[in-house]
Formats: sequence, C-alpha cells, structure tokens
Amino acid sequence: MGTQQGAGKWRQQELGLEAVETRLQALQEYLAVYRASFASSGSADSHARVRVLRRDVSRLRAWGWYLIACRDGARWLPVVQWLARVFSVLVVPQRHRSRRQQRTLTMRHLSSYSLVERAYAAQEDDIQGRLLTLRLAQRQSPNDLRAREIKRLERQVDEVVLLRLAGLPEARQLTVICHLLTWTMALRSCLGLRLPLADVADR
Repeated sequence: MGTQQGAGKWRQQELGLEAVETRLQALQEYLAVYRASFASSGSADSHARVRVLRRDVSRLRAWGWYLIACRDGARWLPVVQWLARVFSVLVVPQRHRSRRQQRTLTMRHLSSYSLVERAYAAQEDDIQGRLLTLRLAQRQSPNDLRAREIKRLERQVDEVVLLRLAGLPEARQLTVICHLLTWTMALRSCLGLRLPLADVADR
C-alpha cells in the first residue's frame, strides 16, 4: 500500500514538473515575441508585458525547483516548507478585479497559485486532446497498442486532476514558496551558479 502511494505521488510530481516545463517553454516564446516588439517599437505596453512575463517565468521556474526538491528529497525542503507555513499569514490575498477593471490593464497579474494551476490545467488539456485523437482513431481502426496508450493517458488525466484538486499547498503557502525560491535563484545567479531549469527558461 505504501509503495503504491509512493509511486502515485512520484508520478504526480513528474506530471507536475512536465506541466511546469511545458508552460515555461510557452511563456518563453511569448517573452521573445514581446521583447522583439519592445526592441522595435519601444512601446510602454510591450515593456509592461515583458516585465509581467519575466516575473511569471521566475515564479514558475521557482515552483519547478520546488517540485524537483520534492522528487529528490532535498535536505533544505523541510526548511522551506516551515518558512512557508510561518510567513503565509503575512500574505495578502490578491484582490479580485472586475472584468471592466481587467480590460483596462495591459496584462493581468496572476497570483502564484493561479500561475501554477494554469500550468497544470494546460497539461490536462493537452493530455485530453491527445486522448480524444487516439479514441477517434481507435473507433475507426481498433489496435491493441493504441488501446494500451489510451488507458495510460486516461490514468494520466486522473492523476493531473487529482494534482490540481489536492496536490497543491494552500495558496498563501505556495506564494511564499515561489517568492523564497525566486529570491534564492536571483542570489544564485549573482554568484554565477547554475539555475534550476535553466535549459527550459531564459535567465
């Protein structure tokens, strides 16, 4: 029983890390586009979007580092989790803006929790898309190999849904974790140390 739970938790961590890496690649592509736009036009709107995207990339990379630490059993992990519990009471929940107010903003600032949740949601949508394609092909031409792949993807969907619903820390604790590790990565960068997920996201 314990072995099965451990294996399930490990699969969730791997799916979470995959979701973060995929989302980081997408954000990096958006960032490259807006950087090019700012370089050519110098518009304030492009500059604002670049700032927001850079902040999102930093926080999402920090969460990816946290997932790697959970997977690998990093020795500093309990300290970060303790700090997250202690300082979470100081986090002010992000104020909900009306749709009219959101339209006046150049780009919406997401909370750390929403940022991570959207990465997981995008992962779920991607798997669901692949699953739909395979199911349609299976109806037209049944195949044992494809049937096994369908079952595998169905399990992945269940695991991603469970990850979104019950696999994330409380929102304020997640915010503290992302900020702590973002600051730590900034310090590592100043010291010339390699950054986590550096091959996925731009420094």
